[in-house]
Amino acid sequence: MMKRAIVIGVAGLLLGGCSTVPKELAYEPANQLVAYQPALGGMEGKPARWSGVISAVQNKADQSVIEVVYLPLESNGVPEQTEQSPGRFLAIMQGFVDPTLYAKGRSLTVLGTIAQPVDGQIGEHKYRFSVIDATSSKLWPPVKEVEIRYMDPYFYDPFYDPFWPRRPLRR
Repeated sequence: MMKRAIVIGVAGLLLGGCSTVPKELAYEPANQLVAYQPALGGMEGKPARWSGVISAVQNKADQSVIEVVYLPLESNGVPEQTEQSPGRFLAIMQGFVDPTLYAKGRSLTVLGTIAQPVDGQIGEHKYRFSVIDATSSKLWPPVKEVEIRYMDPYFYDPFYDPFWPRRPLRR
């Protein structure tokens, strides 16, 4: 009975380790984090952890404003790559962030407190942004697409000759 409990406990720890968020994004208790909602209002000062893809970066004198297209979080804190988004939010970060590193299309997760929504524009369209004052963040490595080609090792074609186009024709 004791061995069984130990095995179950170790298995739980191992499986739990696979889906934990990085320490800079950890928050306890996680159930108090406010989920993203477009134009979130009345939740100022509450904790939130949101993620998405960077759309734009604007550096000001003492802070940086990062416009993020919201994407839902996976269990490990990485933004889930989907084709749909419920909206955008602004992540306010203290100090300067390099727009080359925080480039358009990079994935970002921020942890902080919700601030009052801000009216802005996307192109000529008026938009109300949810805002998070970031206390910590994680810039994820760029996603690299890899093409995988499978070659059947048992493939045989009796008419295939790799040197066929190079042979001179005899007349």
